[in-house]
Amino acid sequence: MMAHILINHAGKTKLSINFKIAVLYMNRHPLFSKFPTLLPKACFFTLLILFVPSCSDWFEPTIKEICSEKSEMCTDLSLDARCTPQRAEIIRLRYYNQEPDNDAFKYPLLLAFESYLECVQEVQHIEHVKRKGKEATRLKGVITARRELERLARETKASLDPYLSYYHWTRFNDKEAFHRFERYVASDRVSDPELLVSLASVQIKSDQNRTVDTLYRALSLYTDSADIDVSIYHSLASIGLDVENYRMAYVWYGVAEKYDDRLPDIQRIQLGEKFSLPTDILDAVTGDIVSALDSSTFNAEKLKLNKL
Repeated sequence: MMAHILINHAGKTKLSINFKIAVLYMNRHPLFSKFPTLLPKACFFTLLILFVPSCSDWFEPTIKEICSEKSEMCTDLSLDARCTPQRAEIIRLRYYNQEPDNDAFKYPLLLAFESYLECVQEVQHIEHVKRKGKEATRLKGVITARRELERLARETKASLDPYLSYYHWTRFNDKEAFHRFERYVASDRVSDPELLVSLASVQIKSDQNRTVDTLYRALSLYTDSADIDVSIYHSLASIGLDVENYRMAYVWYGVAEKYDDRLPDIQRIQLGEKFSLPTDILDAVTGDIVSALDSSTFNAEKLKLNKL
């Protein structure tokens, strides 16, 4: 999650994208979704018996089954009990995405290898008194992770995929990747609000008006207010103060208070008193924003936030 709107691009900031690994797996329908609900019981059980032998094709294979079928997806990773979740994530990504020219899965695979490398490096030097061979398999995992990260980085350096462009920008400070990312985010194709938040983290350094527009657009894309980092509200309030739009600052401090129990109301109250703001009206605007965020209907234009 974004700890602050000004993210550290040189670090390992990750999008908490709605880019979940699950969406890369094959679409699956509920097991009996196409069976008529009024099917006679005898017929139902007959069909059930007929379908049981092929049901295994409808369930995800286990990691053990994948490694048995596609050993090359597993043997280059560490085999000890540590880092099992990270290892399993890599194996599943490899299994469900076996087209080398398909960039769509490479961003989560890069993140998976980063997580795996961090884990195996952490435990690599833990001494096993009874089983010294553990260090060897962990070293193999470290070498594999580093090699795969380098390979994937080379393969995706010029990718037009927005997530991969984001990756190269944040990991390598690649200016060309940032421009590709910026062009994509400026389009109307964006459905992931975190992409817009990431762009805003750059815009805020030079153009606060554009930053506000970008953050408003991001807020309109969230489908659950619980997923929104409260630092977005704080940033909008801070921008209001910077540009001396105290009504805007008052409203967004009010919104932040609704989602951040640690935030006292004293700053907002003092702001209203110092600048003789129409607090009753602004409190109503705050309520409208909160209601829109909670119902996933945020629209800055309809809320007339440009009038603040």
